[in-house]
Amino acid sequence: MGVVTLGFVLLLVGVIFVVTPNLVDKISDFFLDFKLQEVASHWQLPAPKTAHPVLYTAILQFCLVFAIFQIAVLGARFILRDPIDRTAGTISSIVFWFGASLILNSLILETVEWFLFLGLLIMLIGISIVVKNSIVLIAKIFRQT
Repeated sequence: MGVVTLGFVLLLVGVIFVVTPNLVDKISDFFLDFKLQEVASHWQLPAPKTAHPVLYTAILQFCLVFAIFQIAVLGARFILRDPIDRTAGTISSIVFWFGASLILNSLILETVEWFLFLGLLIMLIGISIVVKNSIVLIAKIFRQT
C-alpha cells in the first residue's frame, strides 16, 4: 500500500495546487507572516499575525480527501486480510485525518486561535496512537480466548 499511498498523495497535492489559485503565494505569505507571541511569562513562540483561510482550506481539503482514501485502504486491508497492526494503523490514520479536518475547520472559522489549534493537533496525534494500540491490544486479547 505504500507506493499507492505515495502516488495518491502526489496526485492529491497536485490537484489542490491546480484548484487553489495562487497557492504558492499563499504558502509564502503564511511563512512570512509570523511574529513572536507571548504565551506565558517570559515565553514567546511564533504565531501567524493574521488568518490564512485560503491556505487552511487547501489543507482541510487535503485532510478530508486523504481520510476518504484511507477508508478505501481500510477496505483493501480487510479484503487482503492484512495483519491487525497494519489495519489498526489505517483506522488510526482515518481518526487523525478526519480529526485534523475538524480542527482545521475551527481554525478557518476562527473559533480557535493558533496555539489552541496546535494543542488540539498534538492531542489528536496522541488519540491516534492510543486508537491504534488499543485495537492491536484488543485483537490480541480476543485471539487468546
